[in-house]
Amino acid sequence: MLFVDYILWHYSVAPRQILVLLKNFSKATWHKFMIVQHFKTLFAPWHRMLANYMFPPKNFGDKLGNWVVDMYIRLIAALIRSTIILTGLAVQAVAIIFFITLFVVWILWPLVFLAFLSKGIHLIVT
Repeated sequence: MLFVDYILWHYSVAPRQILVLLKNFSKATWHKFMIVQHFKTLFAPWHRMLANYMFPPKNFGDKLGNWVVDMYIRLIAALIRSTIILTGLAVQAVAIIFFITLFVVWILWPLVFLAFLSKGIHLIVT
């Protein structure tokens, strides 16, 4: 009876729980790296850092300098956010590959065990 309960658990409950773990890990990673928010604010200034706060504009040259500094701040912010987004997507891909591998190994493990067991018994007998 214990063997039947184990087989039922192994092929019905555990695979579902592995998929639940994959879903939870993916959701947590997605939120941890704030991928959607970083996409929305990709070219926004970094932490509300604006050139006007650094150089109060007095003439056209100051306004042009502020614009150049603002574009530079936005470019640096976009590079930082892109790095965060790519890192988050890489972590997602590694997690998905890991959980798919775990799922396949989990499903095949009893069959591999029985194959090794029968091979071992065959080696002992002959």
